[in-house]
Amino acid sequence: MEGMPRNAFLVSIEDARRLLKPAQQHLAILQALHDDVHALAEEIEHLLDGVPPEHPSIKEVADLTARTITEWQDVVSQMESGGTHVVSLDPGRLQWFGVVDARVVAFGWEEGEEDIEWYHEISEGFNLRKPLIEA
Repeated sequence: MEGMPRNAFLVSIEDARRLLKPAQQHLAILQALHDDVHALAEEIEHLLDGVPPEHPSIKEVADLTARTITEWQDVVSQMESGGTHVVSLDPGRLQWFGVVDARVVAFGWEEGEEDIEWYHEISEGFNLRKPLIEA
């Protein structure tokens, strides 16, 4: 379907709501991993100011960065295998693809919201969400 990621599939709003709680937990993990990778990149940059690139400290931090990125990829894969897609980390935004009024749309959730109460046309994007009660 045009506008959907290759690995996306359709879920009902009920399924999306059931997936929300674990998706929120996964999002928090991704946000922490994102912060970790940024801190590790800064550490490598700082280390490179004083030691050659082949120094064991550089390798240690680079290996930790690689493991962190692998963990990130595993969390994203787990989320996407259930139908959840990360739109952004800050603010935390998630979406699921489903059907409203015989059209494929994206159900959207943003940090601070209690439930999935919004959707948007795939061609319009997250910022043009409409309330599900209008659907």
